[in-house]
Amino acid sequence: MAIHPQIIFNGNCKEVLSYYEGVFGVSDVSVIHYGDNPGSKLDEDLKELILEAAIPLYDNYLLLSDAMPGKPATFGSNFHVSIRSEQLGEMKADFKKLAESGKVIFEFEESYWSEAYGVVEDKFGVQWQFDYRKSEAGNTQQNPGE
Repeated sequence: MAIHPQIIFNGNCKEVLSYYEGVFGVSDVSVIHYGDNPGSKLDEDLKELILEAAIPLYDNYLLLSDAMPGKPATFGSNFHVSIRSEQLGEMKADFKKLAESGKVIFEFEESYWSEAYGVVEDKFGVQWQFDYRKSEAGNTQQNPGE
């Protein structure tokens, strides 16, 4: 079983996808548009909205999409993309790239619970939490709240 977080945007998912492709250095992203459905009755300008984009990221996928037409998404402070990985160098580089046009909430550095931890808010308002724990790296079964 896999759980993939999905972030929904209000019509700018294509721009967000392009940005994340650059930040994370990925190009093999699977993209489905609302208009790919042969029976779609959407207006032409809505057919290019992204129904789902699957970005391969840290041995998992991050899903992105545009909100359904007429049902806008509301951003809040109750969501982070949380990454726990044994790839410390890659995490540092990704944190730095997101911070270039975003805002650092917590510097990526040693904390009392982690060898390296940081939070950055990207230019689209998405908060990314990076957490490197060498002693737990690769343990995908652990409850993150422990």
